[in-house]
Amino acid sequence: MRRSALVAAVLAGVLLCGCVERQMTLVTRPEGAKAYYNNRYVGETPVTFHFTYYQDPALRFEMDGYQTLKVTQPVRTPWYERTPFDFFAETSVLTFRDRQTFSYNLLPEAMPDKKALVERADAMRAEEAPPK
Repeated sequence: MRRSALVAAVLAGVLLCGCVERQMTLVTRPEGAKAYYNNRYVGETPVTFHFTYYQDPALRFEMDGYQTLKVTQPVRTPWYERTPFDFFAETSVLTFRDRQTFSYNLLPEAMPDKKALVERADAMRAEEAPPK
């Protein structure tokens, strides 16, 4: 009885030690943009971090002098993370590694035309000026 319990415990430990490692790398040109994954700051690009769920996350990149980029990024789910294979991937003795990399180009911020900006400021001042 003791021996079968010990064998069962060892087998359970071996079967339950498997895992799936999910990593995402975000790269921008130029580098150094602040990266957000579902509104959570993950670092400056290029940045690599672990994620838990296969979903289409909302990504946001911010950098001074560049337009903020917002993207909903489709993430490919590997075969071993689909039902019924996902159970075996999570409980096998093997470690499955999924590394996905996404690259984006940031566009420079458009500089406003100085003459148009001055005209707009004058128009706003005229609207706010109290009558005389």
